[in-house]
Amino acid sequence: MPVLSLVSATISPERRDEVAEPYRAAIAGDLPPGARQTFLLAGDDGTMAIATVWESWEALDAMRSSGEEPLARRLLREAGGVPEARFLEIVAERR
Repeated sequence: MPVLSLVSATISPERRDEVAEPYRAAIAGDLPPGARQTFLLAGDDGTMAIATVWESWEALDAMRSSGEEPLARRLLREAGGVPEARFLEIVAERR
């Protein structure tokens, strides 16, 4: 069953490019193994989030246990945010 990781933080407007530019550079290449899609999201309340659809819990767990700080968490932290992560099973989807 696929899984959605959603990592979000409040980022000041003047620092949004500190998330957007390295995110765009990172996704210009291949996605991590097991990742299907990823999105950079921005709300009008200062929230930025990175949502990634993973093939399975196992794929997500493999990335999380790699020993490297996950990209979403690192980008939001480096731009001054306090990242919060949520992980949700995708119960139904349409492609």
